[in-house]
Amino acid sequence: MQPIAGGVSVPKTPELLRDFEQFKQLLKRRAGLDLDQYKFEQTYRRIYTMMERAGYQRFTDYFNYLAADEARLRGFIDRLAINVSELFRNPEQFEILRTQVLPDLLRRSLHLKLWSAGSSYGAEAYSLAILLHELAPNRSHQILGTDIDQEVLERARRGVFAESDLRSAPTEYKQKYFRAIQENGRTLYEADPALKRYLKFERHNLLADPYPQGFDLIACRNVVIYFSDEAKERIFREFYNALKPGGYLFLGNTERIFNYAQIGFENPSAFFYQKPQQEVQRWRNAS
Repeated sequence: MQPIAGGVSVPKTPELLRDFEQFKQLLKRRAGLDLDQYKFEQTYRRIYTMMERAGYQRFTDYFNYLAADEARLRGFIDRLAINVSELFRNPEQFEILRTQVLPDLLRRSLHLKLWSAGSSYGAEAYSLAILLHELAPNRSHQILGTDIDQEVLERARRGVFAESDLRSAPTEYKQKYFRAIQENGRTLYEADPALKRYLKFERHNLLADPYPQGFDLIACRNVVIYFSDEAKERIFREFYNALKPGGYLFLGNTERIFNYAQIGFENPSAFFYQKPQQEVQRWRNAS
């Protein structure tokens, strides 16, 4: 999931800004979603556009409209996400994952536990499943995919992708792990059940929910760039704690943790941050 993006400029009068502050407070009390954790400009622009399309001029009136119907409110929260993803997006990153990171983890553990955080409709999670199945098949690996958007999670569980979702996937993987199906006059591609057995998809809010623990690798790519600096800091620390010693955090092409050493990470290669391996023995003794 890529939270809260936008494009054109929208009006920001003092009255609108005060009204928006009240909207944020109402939404936090009702739904537990803290919009202060997101970058202001993108958040404001996105919600203003949604409000205008619904026919409202005031944020508080728009909130009352949303709050009058629980399904409508949930749909609003889900639509705050713009879900853009594809299998093996940024192939050079996945090549490092395939040739260096996963082999390192597999040398230390027969069964890996991975987390695709902000997984959207599952393209990243299925990419991870393909690599694990190629490198170490017939093992009980676990891949958790999470997102705040219930609709994309349902799509992820189906494992059905458009041709455009597979444009970066190696041809051999497309032929081996996907079969063409016809749906509403379109040719789509369904993932092999051999991949689905590794996968579980659940709703999770990175800003509010407790973090699952004990992961060998966490992939969170092109998600935190939309959060405030304070929210990023908290998320990166939560990820650090959620990793096993020796585990890796896998970020997007343009994302960096500038204070990674202060958090405790090592930075063995671009896009990858590792929890120090010297903690491995201490973790094993405690388990």
